Amino acid sequence: MTDNKKIVVLGAGGMLGTDLRKTLEQRGYQAVGLDLPEFDICDAGQLKVAVDTADILINCAAYTNVEKAETDERIAYKVNADAVGMLGEFACEKNIPVIHISTDFVFDGEGDRPYTEEDSTNAISVYGASKLAGEQKLIESGARACIIRVQWTYGHAGTNFIKKLFEFAQTRDTLKVVDDQVGAPTATVEVSAAICRIIAIDAEFPVGIFHFAAGGYVSRYEMAKFAFEKKGMTTVINPCKSDEFPTAAARPLNSRFDCTKIERLLGEKIKAWPEPLEEFLDQL
Repeated sequence: MTDNKKIVVLGAGGMLGTDLRKTLEQRGYQAVGLDLPEFDICDAGQLKVAVDTADILINCAAYTNVEKAETDERIAYKVNADAVGMLGEFACEKNIPVIHISTDFVFDGEGDRPYTEEDSTNAISVYGASKLAGEQKLIESGARACIIRVQWTYGHAGTNFIKKLFEFAQTRDTLKVVDDQVGAPTATVEVSAAICRIIAIDAEFPVGIFHFAAGGYVSRYEMAKFAFEKKGMTTVINPCKSDEFPTAAARPLNSRFDCTKIERLLGEKIKAWPEPLEEFLDQL
């Protein structure tokens, strides 16, 4: 049962937003999804109306093209930072709690252990820096904000690492996949379920930064091998290093999260990465 809170989801057409809205509705919440082209988070008038009509606002909207952001810096900051700051100001005025989705890209990935929420950030790409600026502007706004950093997300809506690999495999006998980027493949349905549990917490709305990722760690190469083996694909996958794939944007090599804080909040351990990934692959 729910208390009929009206949950407004920004970026509802994206990979996480799609699953989140569906999960909210399944759990009996009144969920309203907003996204382009009808809704633009950078439009102050539209954003204020969205905030004014919400009991809780969840922001999944973001500029997520990591490569293009390097040359499209102004737009990346407008969406990922300025709009988030504006959202915080409107939410603070109305005392509306905000759940905001952020990323592992706020770190440089040079650490030798899983990152906690207290670790120093040091984004190494425009995308990461713009998302970090959004976090900071939201905190500075004074809004009651729960910032959830996620990583390596995959879902049925939109594109993701696994889908891209399968597309490449249609035309290639062998693929190279980096084995020096380590993190946790995290299903958007699992992120959505966690957000629903946060909304349902009877105690005071949790304010602060939280890391959420599937349990355990794996390299991109190991993740690809797991996926291809589960689907019985014959394409050969060979390991390589990130520097063999020059990209416009640098990517953190260590994306491991320490999720102790959010596990304490939710009162349960997060599922290890293989189980949700296998369920996702079964549905492809």
